Amino acid sequence: MELQLTHPYQAGIGRVLGAFFDKNHILEKNALLGARNVNVAELKKDEASAKLVVERQMTTSAEVPGMLASFHREWNQVRQEEHWFRKSDGEWHCEFRVHIEGVPAKIKGMMRLEGSEESCINHVTLNVRCDVPLMGKKIAAFLADDSRAKIDREYETIQQML
Repeated sequence: MELQLTHPYQAGIGRVLGAFFDKNHILEKNALLGARNVNVAELKKDEASAKLVVERQMTTSAEVPGMLASFHREWNQVRQEEHWFRKSDGEWHCEFRVHIEGVPAKIKGMMRLEGSEESCINHVTLNVRCDVPLMGKKIAAFLADDSRAKIDREYETIQQML
């Protein structure tokens, strides 16, 4: 299952990237989003690339359907790993993976942040796959819907914080 989202920012690419890679911003954003036990496990950035690993506990954005409850707990340990690469002064690309402990699904995607010093747009593509027999498509659909809700809330929170 694939999602494609577009997030415009009324802030320049340098400011948005600065927020994406600022440990205090990451911790504050996750607190506002209701995550707990947030740990910025890795944060490296230079002029051409960056790596960010955030571990946290999160709840789902909606009630888990009964048939999927065995894969989900109230609080789930989530690890998100992002690898960013500079393409030009006005464009950065990211490949990311999200691992939810105990959930038999693969969540990965790409981001393309492009713009100027006045404004920018983040193009997000997310792929969710689950190969569990009979229930895989339902699990993937639930995770995709949950991810969309979380990504939308995160985008709104980042906009407010900028």
